[in-house]
Amino acid sequence: MREAVRSASRSALLAALVAPLLVVSPRASSADGRGPLVEPRLGPLVHRTVERAASRLAVPGCAMLLDDFADVRSGEPLSRALAASGRGPSDVFASLRFVDADHMVQCRRRATWAWVPVGADVVFVCRNRFTDLVRKDERLAGNVLVHEALHTLGLGENPPSSEEITAAVVRRCGR
Repeated sequence: MREAVRSASRSALLAALVAPLLVVSPRASSADGRGPLVEPRLGPLVHRTVERAASRLAVPGCAMLLDDFADVRSGEPLSRALAASGRGPSDVFASLRFVDADHMVQCRRRATWAWVPVGADVVFVCRNRFTDLVRKDERLAGNVLVHEALHTLGLGENPPSSEEITAAVVRRCGR
């Protein structure tokens, strides 16, 4: 009986941890009706920044970032891996979900604005800290999101350092 209660408690805990990630969010509007999924709790300011970052990566000069970095899994340039999937730079953000991660340890214990595991399609946004950044410097906030989008395509970190990645985004996509 004791084991059944322990197992039920573990299942309830797992469900409580995973449930926020399963929330269906409305799609961001875009010209072609596709766009990134932005969790409503992130608010309109973050939603707008996501949309602007998506449009920035669609600009050819900014999209050259995809030739600057390689997928850690294959060693191929991010642009080649993206093309092999049948997608282009303007499609990168359309396949991503942005979720509020203020409750997660990565947001509570580090000075992080957003993070994503390499190759994942969910960008975890430290809502309060990121919203503060958007209010101070919306262009930098958008560049942070482009940086995170590169990780979704397979870019690892250390090397290159987080600072080197963001500097490359600023160089290609503008300040």
